[in-house]
Amino acid sequence: IPMQSTFDETEIRSAERALQNALESPDATAWVYHYTDDAVFVGPGAPAVQGREALLAMTKAMRPLSSVSLVALRTEGSGNIAYTYGEGSWVNGRPPRTGTTTHVRLVIVWRKEEDGVWRVTQELLNAAPAA
Repeated sequence: IPMQSTFDETEIRSAERALQNALESPDATAWVYHYTDDAVFVGPGAPAVQGREALLAMTKAMRPLSSVSLVALRTEGSGNIAYTYGEGSWVNGRPPRTGTTTHVRLVIVWRKEEDGVWRVTQELLNAAPAA
């Protein structure tokens, strides 16, 4: 029997803040646990990465991030599925050795799992011009 729940947008905002914090964590793999086991991640101009194990492997090639910002411009949801459309940005590297700032448009599909935690099940990033 599928889990039934009432969609609460404040829970999505909380999940976004937790993901932002995890992306800035000294633990390079912390963000991966905010994604479902079967998550699909597609970055700008890159092939899809499917599953938590593949996401963990992807962390080995990533630079640390700082100043991560996820801004939802629209959120819709029903039951245990929600999506956000928005904008994101981050600085590649941590102070004092930082690099370029990346700006993206994003669509994130969230799924509330059996443990009651909202996790990213699909994410699509598209390069955006700097604001």
